[in-house]
Amino acid sequence: MLKKVFGGLKMTWPAVLIFAVLAGVITALIAMFVPDENSLHEVAVSFEAWILFAILIIVNCDKPLEAACKTFVFFLISQPLVYLIQVPFNALGWQLFGYYKYWFMITLLTFPGAFLGWFIKKDNVWSGLILSVMLGLLVMLGMGYLRTTIRSFPSHLISTLFCFGQIPLYIFGILKNRKARLAAAIITVLAVLGMGWYALRQPARDMMTVVDLDESKYAADENWTVTVADEKISTAELFSIDGDYYLRIHIYGTEPNVITLHDGRGNEYKLTVSYEEDYGTRVIEGEGS
Repeated sequence: MLKKVFGGLKMTWPAVLIFAVLAGVITALIAMFVPDENSLHEVAVSFEAWILFAILIIVNCDKPLEAACKTFVFFLISQPLVYLIQVPFNALGWQLFGYYKYWFMITLLTFPGAFLGWFIKKDNVWSGLILSVMLGLLVMLGMGYLRTTIRSFPSHLISTLFCFGQIPLYIFGILKNRKARLAAAIITVLAVLGMGWYALRQPARDMMTVVDLDESKYAADENWTVTVADEKISTAELFSIDGDYYLRIHIYGTEPNVITLHDGRGNEYKLTVSYEEDYGTRVIEGEGS
């Protein structure tokens, strides 16, 4: 069965195109109808499942350039489709594509990544080393989920198992050479130990939050700007939907940070953003000056 999946499938261009459309449509539906706290929702926001999709394409191609082209086209079709389907049903509308920047960078990296990744089919020590890069990404993601699971069991337990479950699947499903398996396993164990030591000691945090600006307090318009005291802790940006203004805040650290709204007429409105382990991100409004 594993031999058929990892090398025995006919990954023709029509198959890649159909695969891309199905992946995009299904992921969009998951993003719209599966709650954020459900592990299945991670397919829409993280990339552990997409590593699996990429590997399925790569190992079922005959040449490295073929693998690079087909993997690149798969992501080039599927990822924009995820956002395009959501646009009519999402409050952000076309601004939802602002999140595609992250996936577009990943899409560009899939071409050289898949070209190099194809050589895992050579089944030698170098194959094990190349595969270990992909396994390292899964370890990184898995450790992040494991941290959340430990702090709030059973949250993201399925995501944790999915990430770590892929590791032996690839080592024993793709590699047959004993030395190749050993190389991949050793590097993966080192990655688990290193990333695990780091990740389990970092506090969980919200990555992004959106604040609805009360019109009675903040008569925001296109002249308003935003500054933050420390961009290493968090960043912020204003955006509007049908004339209503919102503040999008990206969180990078746990320390309190001050966000200042400038109305273009000399008035300032300060918000204090902080992170608390038990409550997540908190935004406390200050007084205008």
